[in-house]
Amino acid sequence: MLSFEPLRKWFEKTGRQRTDMYIDCGFAPQTVAKVWGDRFPMRTDVIEKICKTYGLRIEQVLVWKNEEE
Repeated sequence: MLSFEPLRKWFEKTGRQRTDMYIDCGFAPQTVAKVWGDRFPMRTDVIEKICKTYGLRIEQVLVWKNEEE
């Protein structure tokens, strides 16, 4: 399954709050909640906006995890 774990770790490491994403990316609270809850499907334009806004590569935003993990 896909996970936004790398993004959440990056936010923690850089001292950002998830509410910063509302302002920085212009997302609705529901969209940010989906990111933090690993709720998919997620539109690709949302993922692209995260990458562009924070200057991150896709592997810094998403990771594939086996269901057993």
